[in-house]
Amino acid sequence: MIGTTADGYNEVRCADLVAVRPIVFLAFGQSIASNYNQTTHTPLHTAYTIDQGRCFEARDPMRGADSNRGSMWSFLADALPVDAMPYTAFVTIGVGGSSIAQWDVGGSLNPRLTSAVQATRNAGFEFSYVLWHQGSADRGSTVEAYQARFRSMIRSVAPYGLLPGSAPGQTKVLIAVHTRCGSEQDMTLAMAQRGLVDPPNGFFAGADTDTLGPSVRFDGCHLATSGQMMAADLWRQRIESAAAYPSPR
Repeated sequence: MIGTTADGYNEVRCADLVAVRPIVFLAFGQSIASNYNQTTHTPLHTAYTIDQGRCFEARDPMRGADSNRGSMWSFLADALPVDAMPYTAFVTIGVGGSSIAQWDVGGSLNPRLTSAVQATRNAGFEFSYVLWHQGSADRGSTVEAYQARFRSMIRSVAPYGLLPGSAPGQTKVLIAVHTRCGSEQDMTLAMAQRGLVDPPNGFFAGADTDTLGPSVRFDGCHLATSGQMMAADLWRQRIESAAAYPSPR
């Protein structure tokens, strides 16, 4: 360990983490993908965060994402199979209330995305998975508009070495169904998100957190402790399914 930062994160040498070849997740989107959920959690299993090329032991609030409460990613670190994924690292850059247009080329958050990808790869890491959890800010969007924005956003990180695909060395992109915040949902938007799934080309179904009702949301939108654990398990199931998808010969 290098030392402890002023805000209480234990920093480790990225070279040491690169040496154990962790499974690296780029996890981003809106507030539920950030630090707006009820409970702060420190993973019991070995897990790390990578923030602009610096490496830390993982704990909530997850470095790089906004706000100062809990995440679902810290619970996901404990839900993942330790035998298959003994070391995991998360690059978390979510921003509460963000639209897909903000993450797309020309949007205010696209540099946040591209710089995170570039800095992580410059530190010697390769991305195994992208976990995209965004949508409620885009309720009312058409299927075509949302899908076009998503594809453009993903293309924007290709020059920095993040290449979606199911072959070894490529990155599997998991797309959540997320349109619920409060009592409102958007079936058209959910259709757009499901319609992006294309496993042969590296795009897989992510967690369907629209299935998580108000009883597991502490403020009607963001996840209570039980919801954080349930969302983590939904992600675990989808990650294991994507991991099992056969690589092209």
